[in-house]
Amino acid sequence: MLSVTTGLKNYAALIQQQINEDKENLREKTVYGIQLTEEKLNDFRDEQIGQLKELMDEATKPNRKITFSKDSEHKT
Repeated sequence: MLSVTTGLKNYAALIQQQINEDKENLREKTVYGIQLTEEKLNDFRDEQIGQLKELMDEATKPNRKITFSKDSEHKT
C-alpha cells in the first residue's frame, strides 16, 4: 500500500501534468484529477466524503465578479 505522502506526491504530479497539457492544448473545459470509482468511494470515511462534497460545491460555484470602488472597498 502506498503511503499517504507518496500518494499525495503522485496526485500532485498528475495534476501538474494535466495543467501543463491544458496550457498546451487550450481546451475549452478543463477537467483535472482522476475518476473515482464507486469501489474507491466506498473506501472513504464519511468525513472524507463530506470534504469531497464541500470541495465540489466550492469548485462548481458560478464565478462571482468583484468590483472595486474608489475607496478600495470591494463588493460582490
